[in-house]
Amino acid sequence: MIDITIYETGSGGDANLLGSDLEQTDSFFNMVYLAFFGGNVEASTTGNEVESEQRFDWWGNSILLENDKELQFNSETERTLNNVAINSEGRSLIEESAKADLNFMNNFANIEVLVTLENANKVSIYVNLTELSNQENKNFQFIWDASKSELIESIIL
Repeated sequence: MIDITIYETGSGGDANLLGSDLEQTDSFFNMVYLAFFGGNVEASTTGNEVESEQRFDWWGNSILLENDKELQFNSETERTLNNVAINSEGRSLIEESAKADLNFMNNFANIEVLVTLENANKVSIYVNLTELSNQENKNFQFIWDASKSELIESIIL
């Protein structure tokens, strides 16, 4: 699987030029990133969207997955990060949302999610994926700043 590399700049995912072409990756990072932060933050994609209103989700939802609403990225994780208190109950809700957002990957990977509270305003989401085909591990970390309501760092570990 080859995809365009996405990296976090603090203002959403960006692509990187490598020479005169877009940098490519074969990592699962893009899937995890888009599942957490690429959906419509205001509401889950249900098929009842108002055509005249702009959706602020990943462009591929409406172009590549238009007829597969159940496969579209909905970013329950980002919505939960924006709407819960950063405490032990909020940590559990964020972890549940992250697992739900990654549920579609269960067909090809075992997924472990751990959410930790770094301080009163920072949340770390750790994701460990073990590919079923070759047992290769992939690890990612996403750091959310609740005071800014934004993802401030994403790391491939």
